[in-house]
Amino acid sequence: MGLNLKGLGIKLLGVLLPRTCAHCAEDLPAASEHALCAECLAGLERPEPPLCGRCGLPLPPSGGCRSCRGPRPSFDLARAAFLFNPPLRSALHAFKYSGRRDLARPLALMMAAELARRPELSGFRTLLPVPLHPSRERRRGYNQSALLARELAEAAGLSFESGLLSRERETRPQVDLKRKERLENVRGAFRASSGAAGGSFLLVDDVATTLATAGDAARALKGAGAAAAAVFTLAREP
Repeated sequence: MGLNLKGLGIKLLGVLLPRTCAHCAEDLPAASEHALCAECLAGLERPEPPLCGRCGLPLPPSGGCRSCRGPRPSFDLARAAFLFNPPLRSALHAFKYSGRRDLARPLALMMAAELARRPELSGFRTLLPVPLHPSRERRRGYNQSALLARELAEAAGLSFESGLLSRERETRPQVDLKRKERLENVRGAFRASSGAAGGSFLLVDDVATTLATAGDAARALKGAGAAAAAVFTLAREP
C-alpha cells in the first residue's frame, strides 16, 4: 500500500502547528490549508471596479484616482488580491512578525486564486519578490515576500526569480511615514542586475499602501533594461 505523503504531511502539520484561525482563533479542520476560518474568509474584501487602470485602487465617484496624482510611477500597473481589512491584517501580521512561516502557502493560494481573476497580469510570467535589506532579513529570519512569491509561482505555474533585484540601502520602516516621506525614504534603495534586460516581471509583496517601495523596485528594473514591471500584492490599504 503506497503512502499518501501529502496527506501525511498535512496531518503532521495539524499536530505540530497551531490550527486556529489567524484572526478569530476559531479551530480549523485538521486538513485545512487556509489561514482563516470560513467566516473570516467570507469577510475578505476584493477591490471592486471601477478600478484605477494603473494602481488598481477603487475609484471614487469623481472618477479621478487620488493615489496616482503626481509623478507617473515606474511600474506599468499594480493590483492587489484583497483590501487590507481586519481578518487579513491579523493573518499578515502573524505571518510577518510572529514567525508564522507556515502561513506562506495558504496566503499564496489565496493570491493565486485572485491572480487568475486578473487577465491584465497574464503576460507577466516571472515573479520577483520585493527584497528586504540583508540586515533586516537576518533580524526577521526570512523575507515574507520571497516566501509568498515562491509559493505563488508554484501554485500558478509561473517562474520564480530572486537574484535579479537587491536592496542596497536599509530604509526606515514605511508604516508611520506620510506619502511624500515614503517616496523619499525608498528612493534609490534597489538595484537590478543586467539579467533583467528585456524581461517582463511581476513584483510580489505582502501589502502596499502608496506603492512607493514597489515603484522604486520597478524603477531599478526598468533602469537595468526590463521591458515591463507590474506589481501584485496580497493586500492593499484602501
